[in-house]
Amino acid sequence: MLPEGVNFCDSRNYDFLSSLFRLQNNELIVERFNRLPASLGIAPNERILKWVEKTRKTLPEGIREKLEIFFDRESFFALFLTNHIATKKLMEPESLLSYLSTMSDRDLIVNFLCSGHGFSEEADLLKPISASNNERELIEYISKNMAMPTKQKADLLKLCNDPSAARKELIHLLLWYNERIYGELPFDPVHEVEEQRSKLYGLFEKYGKNYVQWLTGSSARSGVPATGSITIAVSFFYEIILLKGSIPYRRENIYIVGYRYPDRITPPVDRMASGVDLFTILANDVNLRILKRLSQGPMGVTEIALSTRLTNVEVTDYLSVLMRYGVIEDRVEGDRRLFNLNKGFLVKAVGDSVREIFGEPADG
Repeated sequence: MLPEGVNFCDSRNYDFLSSLFRLQNNELIVERFNRLPASLGIAPNERILKWVEKTRKTLPEGIREKLEIFFDRESFFALFLTNHIATKKLMEPESLLSYLSTMSDRDLIVNFLCSGHGFSEEADLLKPISASNNERELIEYISKNMAMPTKQKADLLKLCNDPSAARKELIHLLLWYNERIYGELPFDPVHEVEEQRSKLYGLFEKYGKNYVQWLTGSSARSGVPATGSITIAVSFFYEIILLKGSIPYRRENIYIVGYRYPDRITPPVDRMASGVDLFTILANDVNLRILKRLSQGPMGVTEIALSTRLTNVEVTDYLSVLMRYGVIEDRVEGDRRLFNLNKGFLVKAVGDSVREIFGEPADG
């Protein structure tokens, strides 16, 4: 039996959207593979790599431009749709397109504002809605609250200034892709992940909420919401990455898990890293920058990103590692998720790691 509040969804739309992300950001995922320890023996799926190479050559310039805007690695503008798939029961690309066509301009703007960096973790949920009222407020909100490069901020402002045109362009991209590319895939993504999906399902049944926390890089306090739910979808195209979406007012988190993502993390037998692992984590300059900021007090993702000059995507990746080994903790306050340094654990872990590596000190 699955832990209470955890659900699996096998909609084809998750891989429909993740395949577009992979097409645009294949190099990012390959780079993530290159960062894995060689001992894991995990390499990119050759069929996906060949498909990306072949498909890119067939894309018209106009489609390439839309792909770059809506599926950029820093902004994820079109990936807001993942938050609606399970709740609206959108099982096939045609239903996703139909739903997108019925969204109001205001809803589209708010979703664009909340994509990439999540639903305003450092501000009230209503601020994106308020910011959509006029151009001045919109510019100010994007400038102050969006941890993304200048180009993506300019793209976002353009999308929000003319949501009807943005909807038309996104629908054109998705429709063209579904008819010309996705419908002719040389493999079936749902079939490709069946075995791993069953394995993942079994791990949730075996470890319960502990596995939710380990897989998602969450603490016991935020792993599974007290009310609401977590939706898990397995993706063929994401391979070893995990994408999180959220709907705070429904207290629902959505995790799209690459089918090989569980293979890159240690089984949840013990949250504590080995001595070598711990010092490797602490030797990373970015990790140290984040930990230094958190030593000043609890912060949310966007606040950390802005204070460290990183993007939200980069910060989330590093936080998941620090969370997984207990170096930091998180808690939920209303619609905000705050992170703080777990000083007591860190001091003890460093001491234990020194003894693990060098042995107990001699008496006297």
